[in-house]
Amino acid sequence: HVVILGFVERIQGMLVARGNPKQITHLTDLQRDDVVFVNRQGGAGTRVLLDYQLQKLGIDGGQVQGYGREETTHLAVATAIAQGAADCGMGIQAAAQALNLDFIPIMEERFDLVIPVEYFESALLAPLIALLRRRDPAFSERVTALGGYNTGPMGRVMAEV
Repeated sequence: HVVILGFVERIQGMLVARGNPKQITHLTDLQRDDVVFVNRQGGAGTRVLLDYQLQKLGIDGGQVQGYGREETTHLAVATAIAQGAADCGMGIQAAAQALNLDFIPIMEERFDLVIPVEYFESALLAPLIALLRRRDPAFSERVTALGGYNTGPMGRVMAEV
């Protein structure tokens, strides 16, 4: 049995240069010849999301210039865009905000903690669970200040299964 404890929601989207000089507005713009993309590595959640969205749109990765260039972090994707090595990439709003890039939201995703019930009330996890359940305004403000994070579900028991 496990307890599913709410943590945060975050926004995934397209990171683009400040002012969006290529006027990128949708994933379909990745097919344009004048748009260079920078990708996340295979297996990353952001990459899984991108591949799923491209498949829904009928776009093959081979149609996307730069699809094969992979970075291992959101900040590395943002850095490639900030340095002009790419026009856009998938990532989180916090990375765009950190490097003063523009951001085009695509979807919100929720992060929960899945905790075996025998550990939920344990001394080991007590400080973490207390912090999340307390919903401390100062902690929430620090998380939301990153950009693109919502602490609404934080500390709520979503399910016990």
